[in-house]
Amino acid sequence: MVPHRPRLDAVFSHHPVPGRRPAPRPAPAPGLVVDTDQRTVTVEGRHVTMPYLEFELLAHLVGNPLRVHSRRQLMENVWGRPDTGDSRTVATHIARIRRKLGPGHREAIATVRQIGYKYDPRLARTA
Repeated sequence: MVPHRPRLDAVFSHHPVPGRRPAPRPAPAPGLVVDTDQRTVTVEGRHVTMPYLEFELLAHLVGNPLRVHSRRQLMENVWGRPDTGDSRTVATHIARIRRKLGPGHREAIATVRQIGYKYDPRLARTA
C-alpha cells in the first residue's frame, strides 16, 4: 500500500493559525500601480499597456505579495484551466511582464526555482 502524500500546492498554501494574526501584507513597490478597477498599470508614472492575461497574472502576483505560486496554481487561478504540463506558457508571460515593467521593477517578480514565482516588492530598485 502506497502511503498518502499531500499535494505540494496544499502543503505550501497559506492557512491561518488560530489565535495568530496574519502578517501585514507589504504594499506594492513605490512607483508601481496596478489598478484592478480601471485595469491599468503604471510604472514610475508611465502607463504600461498589457493584454488581458498579462494584466491578470501581474494583478494576481501583486495582490498576493511574498506568496510563492506554483506554475500549476497560476494556470488554474489566472488562466482558469488545469495545467497541461506546458510550463513555458507561464514563463513566457512572466518574461513579457518583466520586460514591460523595466529596470528596477522587473526584479520584484522573483523566480523560485523548481516551484514557480512570487512578487516581492522589497526586490524592486526604485529611483
